[in-house]
Amino acid sequence: MTERAVYVQRLDPDERAAYVDAHDDVPEGVTDAMERGGVTDFELYVREDLAVCILECEDLDAYLDAVDGDEAVAEWEAYTGQFKRSGVDPDADPDEGIPFMERVWSFSP
Repeated sequence: MTERAVYVQRLDPDERAAYVDAHDDVPEGVTDAMERGGVTDFELYVREDLAVCILECEDLDAYLDAVDGDEAVAEWEAYTGQFKRSGVDPDADPDEGIPFMERVWSFSP
């Protein structure tokens, strides 16, 4: 059983292409931290100035513990932050750094 978390980030429309291009080469330190945090799947979708992240992991609290304070993750978020208007705040309290969304409806046949 995994947990799923979703969050949205607003991109600077003039920096959208740079944001997308940055994800052609996500640093290994970032993916290592995600693996340590128990990530089983991570997807990033972009449309116009919206970036939607879907994260599945074994335990969301363990994931947050693994990425909070991780140097590679902080550097990555600072780097990609230049392309955003809002989103992940690497300097925020871990409970507030990722703008997770509230699930209000689901359907499973």
